[in-house]
Amino acid sequence: MAVLQIVGNQSGAGKTSLAAALLVAANAAGKKAAYYKAFSDAPGLDADAAFIGLLLQSHGGPSVPTPGKPIDAHDLANTQAAIASLQSEVDLVIVEGPDAATPLDIGGKVVLVHRYSQQAFISDSVSQAGPLLAGIIVNATPIHRRNEAARDLAGQALPVAVIPESRGMLTVTIEQLANHLGGQWVLDPVHADVPVERFMIGGNIMDEGPTYFDRYPNQAVITRVERPDIQMASMCDKTCCIVLTGPGEPTEYIKAEALKREVPLIQVRTNTMDTAESLAGLLDRTDARTITKANHFTGLLDQYLGADALQQLIS
Repeated sequence: MAVLQIVGNQSGAGKTSLAAALLVAANAAGKKAAYYKAFSDAPGLDADAAFIGLLLQSHGGPSVPTPGKPIDAHDLANTQAAIASLQSEVDLVIVEGPDAATPLDIGGKVVLVHRYSQQAFISDSVSQAGPLLAGIIVNATPIHRRNEAARDLAGQALPVAVIPESRGMLTVTIEQLANHLGGQWVLDPVHADVPVERFMIGGNIMDEGPTYFDRYPNQAVITRVERPDIQMASMCDKTCCIVLTGPGEPTEYIKAEALKREVPLIQVRTNTMDTAESLAGLLDRTDARTITKANHFTGLLDQYLGADALQQLIS
């Protein structure tokens, strides 16, 4: 059966995100698909393989084999054997290959995911990907650079997608935010799996509450626990949770309103500035991968690669 190998131009290019999206697309097309990761720094505890395993489990797909780290011809042979075993079970095997754009010698089609950078030339990655290259994905492209990147690839005979930076790929759930901050739930958790797309600081602002807080959806508001005025002003439809900072306890009125409006309250003991700074590294958490993001990236592929080209890749 078919093998599709994903290679990237660097670590963090988006190989796992692309693999997850292609698995979602294959499942939607009625194809049985499997995943194998050829390289891993922690073969028995690989976070990417664990996430894809959960994704496949939700689709009723096969379990993910323990990834290896092929470094010589013997290890490559083991990788080829693992892929061949999966081929006997499924319609499509998606292989997450190396960070360098040069693919493994395992046959099948190759798709390149290139994380946009002004210092990393797409043409170099395309040349390294070799003759089996079947598609090019330029990932996380700044919106003001997207047309430029598309022009650079205009002469390619292959399917090409220049995907802009998407806030949907930078989300974490409310529960993941609470875990990262080491926060306490003030009330019983509700909507813990809702994505957080941006953060707002509830400080001494000159705007009215609705003007300031009613601009962006799925926002987490960070404000001091002793500012019930700001907490009430921020408790609008677009606020998915409030992070209360510093010592003290929220007022009973705020708790009652949060309960009525189903707005989760998370309390931390650090001050607002330190809490905001502690958000650094939040997206690096291994649990920041979600099936919601896999579905979102599938939508981006459908939009920027095209439905026909997407089906061509997974065939």
